[in-house]
Amino acid sequence: MPLVTSVTEPTITVMPPAEAYDFDYFSARVDPELLSASIAIRVFRIPLLAVPTGATRRGGWFGVDNLAIALAVRDVLAPFSGFPDLRITWHDAPRSAYAVEWGDRPPATWSDDDERLAFYGRTWPDHSRAPSSAVSGCSPAAS
Repeated sequence: MPLVTSVTEPTITVMPPAEAYDFDYFSARVDPELLSASIAIRVFRIPLLAVPTGATRRGGWFGVDNLAIALAVRDVLAPFSGFPDLRITWHDAPRSAYAVEWGDRPPATWSDDDERLAFYGRTWPDHSRAPSSAVSGCSPAAS
């Protein structure tokens, strides 16, 4: 007897940015206008932030565990402004996972963490430099 499996589409919910689990994390690190244009995306139970490009932010990414979810997140982001050139990539670090990327393509390697942070629009409110390890370029769900 053949094995019958049911394939269901992942449920993705778009929510206001302030509902994202990681909203406070990003609110201290990105331009306030970008933060207000962000989208909370709930995959399963936890909404996480997708921050658009603009101002000094050249690109972004949202990590997911499988290709079906990556395709669903890409489709959800497509109609929103600030998410140009949506594509699905494979990230090996900080852990192996699919990612939905948008904006400029990041370089294969970074000269230092400050270059990486600047690409992802890291801001320092008092114009002092925070430790480079203080922020990632994406939602913590991708790590």
